[in-house]
Amino acid sequence: MTQIPRILVIGYCYPPTASPEAFVSAKLLRNIPDCEIDVLTLEDGLVSDFRDAEMGEYGSKINGNVIKVSPPRLIKWLCRLPRLPLRPDRWLLANHSVRKRAVELLADRYDLLVTRSQYHSAHLVGLKLKAMRPDLPWIACFSDPWSKADHQTDVPLFSYLSRNLEQRVLKNADHLVFPTKGLLRHMTEDKDNAALKSSVIPHCFDPSLYQERPHRQTLSRSKLQYTWRIFGSFYGNRQPDILLQSLRKIRIPNNIFLTIEIFGSYHDTYGRFKAFNNTQKDRRIVYGGQISHKSALSLMQDSDLLIVIDSTDNQESFYLPSKIVDYFGSGKPVLSICRPGTVKQITQERGDLVADIDSADSICNSMEIALSRTHKGERKINSTLNFAGTIVGPKFRSLIQKTIDDYHNEYR
Repeated sequence: MTQIPRILVIGYCYPPTASPEAFVSAKLLRNIPDCEIDVLTLEDGLVSDFRDAEMGEYGSKINGNVIKVSPPRLIKWLCRLPRLPLRPDRWLLANHSVRKRAVELLADRYDLLVTRSQYHSAHLVGLKLKAMRPDLPWIACFSDPWSKADHQTDVPLFSYLSRNLEQRVLKNADHLVFPTKGLLRHMTEDKDNAALKSSVIPHCFDPSLYQERPHRQTLSRSKLQYTWRIFGSFYGNRQPDILLQSLRKIRIPNNIFLTIEIFGSYHDTYGRFKAFNNTQKDRRIVYGGQISHKSALSLMQDSDLLIVIDSTDNQESFYLPSKIVDYFGSGKPVLSICRPGTVKQITQERGDLVADIDSADSICNSMEIALSRTHKGERKINSTLNFAGTIVGPKFRSLIQKTIDDYHNEYR
């Protein structure tokens, strides 16, 4: 191995594809020092219709190349069917094309293979490559659960086969990476010694993506305009109904007008906002559409409060929504509507507000506390830096070196 390791990263979400996983991957790879990194991903527009040109430019500026695979036309058409019941996901159909291109690339020298999910199908390419090249160390990174995911229905036979493939990936990868301890436990319990070769490395924000802004000064207590914002999409068991219910009930002081803005993909509930707003004098809720990531980060910095809704069927949540990490990077106050678990813990560690997602009264109470603050929108700096790319990237770099060294020491 040369002094600077050369790495091949395979993942199906990468900018300009606009998705949380795409942005998470780009921020991490941009902040890993002293590595040559090539990314193998799917062509633009295949995973998501929405493309983010600014983040595409940002993601391309890794120390290496971004290589894009275009599967055959029929495969692309099938992959775009939204309810195709394949497991772990429908991008499984693109694996042959991706693996073929990866084999061509591996004819050159690489010191390490990294696979990232979502989507989990990318790990199956890693599994095949590991069988072909057992001399190549492999790190598998997971942002979300594979089997037993509370947002995915069980499909007979396909889910059974998927669980078996998951077992093989966890067994054959040389190292496993998860963003939270809870997800690590969820995916490695009863999986032999999988936990012993696992690490927790959180998602990160990149300080360079935010704009320089002066700190907002204390505002007078005349008529105040409060703007709270929510970024992300509602789907599955994450629904906006309890938010509307709470917004109807909160008590707003006479000198305050509150606006809540939501940005992300459209949800049918948003059609009720106009009727809601027509019945209110001191509050409104607005859908702002889907916007670019850098625009979202800028709006986060201009918010008085940022709200994250972390919904799960689990009694304790092990998810780390990338949006809360971006919120932390903006330095603005956060309200996390959630169950016990990761989001609650890191929000409280930062000194921010938490509300029980199953209780409208709890949400109202936290919102009313936010409205009572005389220093609205003030920046916060404490545990936030633990999620900065300048901290997380070097941690991943250390893991890269350790995985390579451990592998070669074991098989020397």
